[in-house]
Amino acid sequence: MDIPVRHCHAIQPSRSHTRSECARMAIVFVFIDGIGLTDARSDNPFATTDMRFVQALVGAPLLHNAVGRHRHALLKAIDACFSVPGLPQSGTGQTALFAGIDAVGLVQRHQSHFPPTALQQTLRDQSVLRRALTHGSSAFANAFDSGFWDAIATRKLRKSASVIAAEGADVRFRTVDDLVAGQALSWDITSDVMQTRHPERVAAIDPYDAGVNLARLAQGHVLTLYETFLTDLVGHGRSTIDAATVVTRIDRLIGGVVATLRPQDSLVISSDHGNFECQSDPSHTRNPVPLLVVGPACDTLHEVTDISHIADALVRVMRPE
Repeated sequence: MDIPVRHCHAIQPSRSHTRSECARMAIVFVFIDGIGLTDARSDNPFATTDMRFVQALVGAPLLHNAVGRHRHALLKAIDACFSVPGLPQSGTGQTALFAGIDAVGLVQRHQSHFPPTALQQTLRDQSVLRRALTHGSSAFANAFDSGFWDAIATRKLRKSASVIAAEGADVRFRTVDDLVAGQALSWDITSDVMQTRHPERVAAIDPYDAGVNLARLAQGHVLTLYETFLTDLVGHGRSTIDAATVVTRIDRLIGGVVATLRPQDSLVISSDHGNFECQSDPSHTRNPVPLLVVGPACDTLHEVTDISHIADALVRVMRPE
């Protein structure tokens, strides 16, 4: 199945959408943990794996040579290092991404794993999910089962930046029931992990269909966040899934979302640091991260130069319902 290639400003709505549905815009914000933008190296799975859906948008796979304004999309290489020595990390990077602040500068270092304690309240109060409430409702598309919340309660897991941001916006956390109903996605895109945990209820899903579900559920909100950290696990050698499979999942997810966007909707994809794009080294990289945009948001997000600018740009895109 080929992706419907559409202009950023001329995506045709499905005939099944009513006039009232088409009056509401939606932003699908996909956070892909730990992907950088670099060249076509032999250890870069974005270069060695077919990405036909992304290629239909930017004329190439997710590589540095595809950066630019295209007829159908915008691809930028944006900074995640903030001129601070060392390798960028998840804790400060995700805080910068979701809250729109220079988290690295504020704590004067790159912090790994989880948001700095000193910035967690700021993340709750200023996240793009919370700021979106001025213009409509926001949603967090990831599904969580009781095992996740039990692990949080017993301190076997700590809350990620996305969870803290969602709590601050009083966003409903989606469940296995939502996943089964097509109203949520699993962090691994295909629901394989959830199927293992709940074999009697959850079936695996094609990444393209997951993308369709994501775009459809987003139509009820001004902003919907979805995150996958499968790339981070594979990049650090903590998953048995091969890198090419992950790239295919991402590409097909994008294909499903773009095929389902209405004229007023936008897809925005970015990351917190590089890692996955360099399979020969399990550590993070100082490579810029991608900012991929499809839809009307292209006009606003072309001004973004680092990950802390994305939240403000998304708010500028939003319009009151």
